[in-house]
Amino acid sequence: MSKQPSSYQRYLPAIYSGKDSAFVGDYLKIFEKLLTGIGDGTLDGRRGIQELLNADVAGNLFYPRLSFLFDPASTDFIPPISAAKPNQQQAILANLDSYIGVPPVTNPLAAYVAGQPAAGSTQSGIEAWLNSFLNWLGGWVDLTLDNSWNIDKKRMVTAQILALYRLRGTPQGLGFMLDLLLDLPMTIQGVQYQMPVDGFPAKAVPVKGPVTLTVSNPVPPCIRVAGQAQGAFILQERYHAGSQVVSGYFPWLFNVQITLPNALNSGFVLTSQNTQQILRLQQQLQQLLAAIKPAASRFTITIFPSMQLQAVTPETQICNAATLGINTLLGLQGKK
Repeated sequence: MSKQPSSYQRYLPAIYSGKDSAFVGDYLKIFEKLLTGIGDGTLDGRRGIQELLNADVAGNLFYPRLSFLFDPASTDFIPPISAAKPNQQQAILANLDSYIGVPPVTNPLAAYVAGQPAAGSTQSGIEAWLNSFLNWLGGWVDLTLDNSWNIDKKRMVTAQILALYRLRGTPQGLGFMLDLLLDLPMTIQGVQYQMPVDGFPAKAVPVKGPVTLTVSNPVPPCIRVAGQAQGAFILQERYHAGSQVVSGYFPWLFNVQITLPNALNSGFVLTSQNTQQILRLQQQLQQLLAAIKPAASRFTITIFPSMQLQAVTPETQICNAATLGINTLLGLQGKK
């Protein structure tokens, strides 16, 4: 707030006008702004109530896109804040802070620990407020946001979750949910064999490829109409693996398939780091599917393509796609 107190303070008893009454003078500016109006400059750059309403902030603040902070011509579903350039991010957060007015985050240990800053950066306060606000906003749509997510990820998940709730329990809905929460498809960098060129020896060169995920219900054999009694369908008391069914699919079983880059590019060779990424993804899927799958259903996770042993060639001696414990999903990671 500015150093000048509200003009309303002069109507109060003198006890409220002393040097220790700065809070009262600032607090009364709220009512002065609403009732008789004061310039926004008096509020040290904070937006007045009328400006907030004219900018449609009150309504857009509760939608995670936060449209009032961005160019109206922007067509991005969720314009970036965390992923924006540092100067753009600072300008966006400063603009938001001009509406909200959050004090910088202070460090209570600064007076007791040497070298500790007394306060955070100018945008630390509004950034912490926005993170907590998005967590609160997610609670209104039955969503608990992961605190490890950045601001953009929280906004993206909150904006899409209601539409995904309508697909809950379907393979398509599970697929969309997994892609959204796990940032899939995921691009990984492996290696690929490069033949000798212009006198340069053969070598392994970096190459990128996508890791994708598909969710489906397995399709069992359907009931066939037969003209003879020997081939007629007989309804069993309980289902056995491979038996024919009426529905044409298993709604209680979800096949979740991780497709590796070498499914599209046969020359793509996984590295040991890629293998660990895939194993972490598999563990995340196990935990997440157990929480979001429909009741009384189960799932299987497969990885495609499977390992294929390769004949020893000059190419495989440089980059072999089937080295146990190194770039396959079998065994332990090799030791250096």
